[in-house]
Amino acid sequence: MLRRPLSDLRFQQPSAERVLFVLLSVAFAVTAALQFFLADAMSVWWPIVLAAALTVAAIICLYAAFRDTGD
Repeated sequence: MLRRPLSDLRFQQPSAERVLFVLLSVAFAVTAALQFFLADAMSVWWPIVLAAALTVAAIICLYAAFRDTGD
């Protein structure tokens, strides 16, 4: 009986960790967008800094979700 390599099966069904990282990235991105809108509506500087930090966190989570672990 022939078996598929694990590398072929990894992309067919996402792992729970991958899904959680993607959901966390979406949450960070939505919050960053809200902070950008808040910064536009107010005359303070701190929502821009918070939005930039949340954007970086979203990118890091996406990287963690889609990086090749080499298993």
